[in-house]
Amino acid sequence: MAHGPSPFGVPQQAGHRHQQEPGFDWAEYDERTPMNAPTVRLSQEELAQLALKRSPEEEMEAHLDHIHASRPLRRAAQRARRRTKWWLVALAIVSGLAVAAACSAGAFIVLREGERDPAAPSTAADQESAGDESSGAPEVVDPIASRETDAAPITVAELFGAETITPAGAAGPYEVLETEELADCAEAGLEELATLLAETDCTQAVRATIVNPDGEYAATAGVLNLSTAAEAEELRAAIAAGLDGGFAVLRADGGAEELGRADTQLGYNTYGHYLMYVVIGYTDGEPLLEANDAVRTIVGDILDIWFVDQLNPRREVQ
Repeated sequence: MAHGPSPFGVPQQAGHRHQQEPGFDWAEYDERTPMNAPTVRLSQEELAQLALKRSPEEEMEAHLDHIHASRPLRRAAQRARRRTKWWLVALAIVSGLAVAAACSAGAFIVLREGERDPAAPSTAADQESAGDESSGAPEVVDPIASRETDAAPITVAELFGAETITPAGAAGPYEVLETEELADCAEAGLEELATLLAETDCTQAVRATIVNPDGEYAATAGVLNLSTAAEAEELRAAIAAGLDGGFAVLRADGGAEELGRADTQLGYNTYGHYLMYVVIGYTDGEPLLEANDAVRTIVGDILDIWFVDQLNPRREVQ
């Protein structure tokens, strides 16, 4: 009786000596022939070459035969092969679409090559064109940078319109003792400063003498109306450099009778084409030799808050 391949050597074969004998069963012979077909051992190189010639399906069938796989296992292997084929088809389609997209992108880049890249640096001609367009835009001008755009003269009523003034955040009201408007700005200065004011294009000086909330200090505070902000800044720089003389005080009854007869302190600043100043001394006539906290408070209250608040409406664009 025939048997399967042995783990070692070549399978045994049944001879064909009974094929010519009377009564030989050919049907049995036909069924047994495939099982008893002669086999040949192949070398490793030949097996590798043979494997290369097989398709994946044939390789799988050979493996299943080798392990005597059952029918359920064979059906599962067939379903797995069919799913693998569908994945391969899907992968091929995706790859084809990717190649088509790359070609389309390449065509778009080529077509765009002659157009200007918005991120590229602008040429001189482009910059000149942009400059021409921007030159047509209206120039923003500070309304109080010049007397040409701020022609209305300042007045006593605008700066010192009541018997007291109260800067925002001040400890209390400042009493206004005396006010004055000068058409000759040189009268508001002394010595070198008076000479300098006479040479500037200053049209008026508006000033007042005030007393601080606690009554310890008296001061003359004023505003000069110059032609431009640049001229006001030049005057400020000249004062800072140290001029002989200074601003004249306006003495008044009520605590400022002795103002300016002893040492005083000067504060000053610019705002547009105006120069603002304040001369501070003790109400008792004693010399004020240093800028203490009270002096700095008065300078802040009068120049940086009160005068700025009164002049700021001129900055509003009509």
